[in-house]
Amino acid sequence: MTAISRSRGRRAIRTTIALGAVSAGLAALTGCEKPSPSAHFTLHSNTTSRAASDDCYGHGEALSADQALDCADDDEGIPSFGTTQGDTFRVGVDPKVADNGWLLFVNGLLYDPEPFTTTYHSFSSDDLYRATQAQAQSGAPGQAAEDRALLLNVVEVSDDYDADRVGQAQSQEDRQQALISSIEGVWNVRLEPKDD
Repeated sequence: MTAISRSRGRRAIRTTIALGAVSAGLAALTGCEKPSPSAHFTLHSNTTSRAASDDCYGHGEALSADQALDCADDDEGIPSFGTTQGDTFRVGVDPKVADNGWLLFVNGLLYDPEPFTTTYHSFSSDDLYRATQAQAQSGAPGQAAEDRALLLNVVEVSDDYDADRVGQAQSQEDRQQALISSIEGVWNVRLEPKDD
């Protein structure tokens, strides 16, 4: 009988240790930060994907105004694509980003106030360049006509984003305030004309 008791005792100890290890593993997993969703950029057969940096993704919360602006201006280490006339540039986002909706900015200009709610959208590179040329010709601050590199920002918006409020804003300051308070995530990419 002594052998049986020891066997049960050892088995109980092993079970307790195993349950403790599983509990510790689950606790470690719940303590980890949530992964940030990714944006995917494609030109021809070249594709790159990037997760939002920790400072540039709010995990369900809007970024502060300073964070949003810093993230939108950050061009360090971002993917870059060389374009030629007539190219199609594709942007893909994770489904979670599409559920909330996302916007595209071209050199700080809002491409369209109505958010995209699909995981994939194609843009004519010619249209993207034309948008900044019109800005330069109108004398608006921003990109000079001779500087044709484009900084694109893919921006996830929160549920309270109001496209009508942004579209009807009377001043650039009002528009920026309406936008910045709704930004949850930012991903950047650069387009540059290829040297012929």
